[in-house]
Amino acid sequence: MKNKEEQTGLVGLAIGAAVIGLVSAQKSINRQSIIEELMRLGRQKGDGLEDEVFVKAAELVAKGI
Repeated sequence: MKNKEEQTGLVGLAIGAAVIGLVSAQKSINRQSIIEELMRLGRQKGDGLEDEVFVKAAELVAKGI
């Protein structure tokens, strides 16, 4: 990441994308479902590795921050 502000913005966008994905799939929105959706989105790149931004976002949601 280039800087802390950019990373913070990307984490916020990742959490928003997870919530939008849950809403569009008509799934329950709670901490666990957001974490699961973040991990799913992180793996979507096709190489099986989780994207750093999505992992960081999942960690923050898990901590309740």
